Amino acid sequence: MEVNYLLIEENDDLQDLFSKYGALALEKQEALSALVGTAEPELDIEKGIVAFGEKEFPIQLIGFLDPDEDTWSWAWDNEEIGFPEELIEEAKAVKEFGEKQNVPQLCENVFAANLTEAHILTMIVSSLFGNDAYCAVNYGSFVFFVTIESDEIQLSDDIDVFANVINDFHRKFEVNHLKALSGYSQLKGYEFKDRDEFCLVKVGDDRIVVTLTERRNIYTIKVIRA
Repeated sequence: MEVNYLLIEENDDLQDLFSKYGALALEKQEALSALVGTAEPELDIEKGIVAFGEKEFPIQLIGFLDPDEDTWSWAWDNEEIGFPEELIEEAKAVKEFGEKQNVPQLCENVFAANLTEAHILTMIVSSLFGNDAYCAVNYGSFVFFVTIESDEIQLSDDIDVFANVINDFHRKFEVNHLKALSGYSQLKGYEFKDRDEFCLVKVGDDRIVVTLTERRNIYTIKVIRA
């Protein structure tokens, strides 16, 4: 379980990590949705899989949310529950990273969180550790969050996909727009240039021009095809 340190800086907090890594996680979720359609996920901890209808994917248990109490628990806090050790290796690696990076939310066993915050935590994890996707599964009275590995989940280098994802990401979540745009570009391996009033992302021979407000937030996104 290796962390992608490409974008990590010494003083990054949880908000920094989400700004930098979250857009890629959002693209992966859209790819997963396109693959499984409307099928609801079913978790089988004994088998170590999550199933969407006939499609089954191996998983790592990351954590779970108690929606009645709005509390998040990491899967590595395992003594009383007894999850299979092979299913919490990534969760343990998250704790080690959180301690090293001094991000309290990644290494405290239980803390207050709502459903959106639980998704944000798992989006960060799925991108940091290079998972193919993640999902939330109702399991008893809890919502379990798991990461997924599958060669069937394919990302795209279509310039419109990039433009749509970064547009959705900065509108749906409170993030640093410039860190989100730069981070997503770098994680995708695209050339990124930051100018005073706009940013340029090169995707193959095509370009995306992103104009910025005075506060350096995204204002417009324009796709220019070669």
